[in-house]
Amino acid sequence: MEIGCRGGDAKNLREEYAVYGLPYWFMILIGILEVGFALVLIAGIWIPQLTLLSAIAIALHMLEAVTMHIRVRDPLKKSLPALSLFNQSVVVILFTA
Repeated sequence: MEIGCRGGDAKNLREEYAVYGLPYWFMILIGILEVGFALVLIAGIWIPQLTLLSAIAIALHMLEAVTMHIRVRDPLKKSLPALSLFNQSVVVILFTA
């Protein structure tokens, strides 16, 4: 499905990682980490100490996502989803720390 924020001219996630020069196995690893970060963030509801850890991990991941968009010279609008998640993570960090 084409969503308009993929890097370069990629039409799907696999093509997007190719645009960034990253291998398929790395896409799988990042997907696993993203799900893990989200689960740890949810677990933070019951174990508050986990909230800061997961928010920092998500913020760093989104910062790298923005960096990858910059590296392939994407227009700013393609970075907006990652920038939005980065900003939300920073808010969680500030309210948790």
